[in-house]
Amino acid sequence: MKKLLALSLMINLILILGISVAVNRVGGLQYTIYRFRHGESGMYSHRKSLFERMPDQPGATIFLGDSEIEQGEWQEMFADRPHVLNRGISGDNAEGVWKRLAEVMRHKPQKVFLEIGINDLFHDEPPADIEKRYRDIVQKIRREQPGGQLCLLSILPVNTDIRSLKTDNASIQAFNARIAQIAKEFALPYVDLYNQLTDASGMLSAQFTEDGIHLNGLGYSVWKKQLEPYLP
Repeated sequence: MKKLLALSLMINLILILGISVAVNRVGGLQYTIYRFRHGESGMYSHRKSLFERMPDQPGATIFLGDSEIEQGEWQEMFADRPHVLNRGISGDNAEGVWKRLAEVMRHKPQKVFLEIGINDLFHDEPPADIEKRYRDIVQKIRREQPGGQLCLLSILPVNTDIRSLKTDNASIQAFNARIAQIAKEFALPYVDLYNQLTDASGMLSAQFTEDGIHLNGLGYSVWKKQLEPYLP
């Protein structure tokens, strides 16, 4: 019995030491927590500060959201439209978008395409809490730019065969239903990207992704086609 207890303590000490070394190599506990919450180190703060230094672009078309928005070359995809701004940040969530809305709204945007929520689901945020902050975002944009158009975009599907993830498509579909309801209540366009990107099994089609989450060029071509009716 004593030998088993000693062995258990030794194993636990080794695990604790291993975790401590790993955390230290990443950059410390605070830095590790930041990485888990925001994806890549410093991305949110760096991009937010960069956006704030950019000149005002009155009447801009703004793409607002997380890495799915950030990785889209919207300025080139919609090159015939003036002042197309990419306001995507890798790892961002609904709270992060809420905290940087002042920078977005200073442009008095003609159109805003909002796509956010997947990272909240990855971090097990309660759907009701995500929805509350999502509604706050919608209300603020509508209040501050009543003459502009706000389009709510569905969260994209994932492919769990390619990559193990902390959420599934059932949870994503459930939250998309909440987004669609918000769009209905506020009389806003809801763009269903989800069903345009799935395969026969209901997952993000492998032809559109390499990592099971983000889109490749073909995937963005599908996305662009779905937005064209809203960017005449």
